[in-house]
Amino acid sequence: MKVRAKKNIAAVSGLTGISRVLGFVRDMVLAWLLGAGFLADAFIVAFRIPNLLRRFMAEGAVSVAFVPVFSEAKERDGIENAFVLARGIFTLMFLVLTAVVIVGEIVAPAVVAVIAPGFINNEAFDTAVHLTRIMFPYILLIGIVALFMGILNSLGHFSAPAASPILLNVFMIGTPIVFYVMFPAFSSPADAFAWGVIFGGIAQVLLHVIPLRRLRVPLLLSWNFIHPRLMQVASLMGVAAIGASVYQINVFVGTLLASLLATGSVSYLYYANRIVELPLGLFAFAVGNVMLPSMSRAYARSDPQKLSSLVGGSVSVVMVFTIPATIGIMVLAEPIFSMLFLRGAFTMQDALASAYALRMYAIGLCAVGISRILTQALYAMQQARSVVRISWIVLAINILLCVALMVPMKHAGIALASSISVSFQVILLYRVLVRKGIRPGGVPLMHYARMIAAGIGMGICLIPFLAMQFWFEGFTLSGLGLLFLSIFSGAVVYFGLLWVLGFRQSYTM
Repeated sequence: MKVRAKKNIAAVSGLTGISRVLGFVRDMVLAWLLGAGFLADAFIVAFRIPNLLRRFMAEGAVSVAFVPVFSEAKERDGIENAFVLARGIFTLMFLVLTAVVIVGEIVAPAVVAVIAPGFINNEAFDTAVHLTRIMFPYILLIGIVALFMGILNSLGHFSAPAASPILLNVFMIGTPIVFYVMFPAFSSPADAFAWGVIFGGIAQVLLHVIPLRRLRVPLLLSWNFIHPRLMQVASLMGVAAIGASVYQINVFVGTLLASLLATGSVSYLYYANRIVELPLGLFAFAVGNVMLPSMSRAYARSDPQKLSSLVGGSVSVVMVFTIPATIGIMVLAEPIFSMLFLRGAFTMQDALASAYALRMYAIGLCAVGISRILTQALYAMQQARSVVRISWIVLAINILLCVALMVPMKHAGIALASSISVSFQVILLYRVLVRKGIRPGGVPLMHYARMIAAGIGMGICLIPFLAMQFWFEGFTLSGLGLLFLSIFSGAVVYFGLLWVLGFRQSYTM
């Protein structure tokens, strides 16, 4: 891997780590003020609606449709021509997302009824509709941010896009604490959280304006829609709107079905998913975001050997971190939830139920990481339709598994269904890449065997910490210290064993 790529991945991982830590703080405040009852379920459902649309129509579709075409235009037509393309896409997105927000405000009750049918004739329904209407404009704000992220990433700037989620978390933490706890400007903590989302979205837009102006990227609207590559981006974006976020689609299906289960099921899955997203954000998504422009350039230069090397090396980097993360989560699920959330309205029963779901999500952690890299490779090759076809197949598998597993396993069955379905996705994505002439390689299979062996050794090292039962009383300084000590010790054992077993990253990207 090149030094510059390593630095970019390290920077993105570091900023993502800060964001994830603040995300945990945000969820701790959420659990403190809303617990895991109907108010928490209503907010989570309401927040998931614009968040899901963000994945479909803004962030996911932009990053995988705009970046490859913008990189191709920059390589073949020059930077000025690429900027003209960016202005056209900016204008088109602004108009489309504004229309989506207006329609969403009108049909919010119908949307909530579809997303969470179990809320109908329930006190959570009206609350979810009210919160949805507050947060729906976030899709316009994050759509603009997503395009700005794509432009900056294509130009080799990764720090501002990676820091963007930090601002959202800061405002989602600060708004309820300041305007509900300290100065009760809102009658409900859920309203304060919802307005924090909007304030955070505005701050995210402003954050990206600074580096864009420094790079002299034009930010004005343009009514010139005749750029030859504009329809290419629009077409890919439309196709990618569904295929780019199959993992989020699975989560959405889980929310719908969980609303039919006992109160708190939606919250259990939400909190568990938030924990499992930490290693994904730190490693899988960071590597995927940094390597997408490089993969796009390799494809634009018709270099399948380089693209194969980039994909293989990226998968190995993701695996070296997601394997120990999977084992660590499986062992330390209860201590993690107890330390982070066991306070206020969040009970030990809630912590145990959430930990059960977390273990089921963790089973698919490596598959999600690999899927991210393989999907980015196909998008770099502008093969969005192949990803979409696979997404529909995986979605069908997920729904069938959810229905089958939620009866015996309750909410945890929904989490397990998500993990199994993403594993199928990896197999299908790999087959498509091979048919397109891309064979991810360059990493000996023995390297993966060493990772697994070191991970097992790490898991054995963590068992004595689990036996100490230091989390039973919830958050304490001594308990938090032991949790951090167990994580640090596990990391030392894992990487130490890798070294002893002869693991060396001799491959290049």
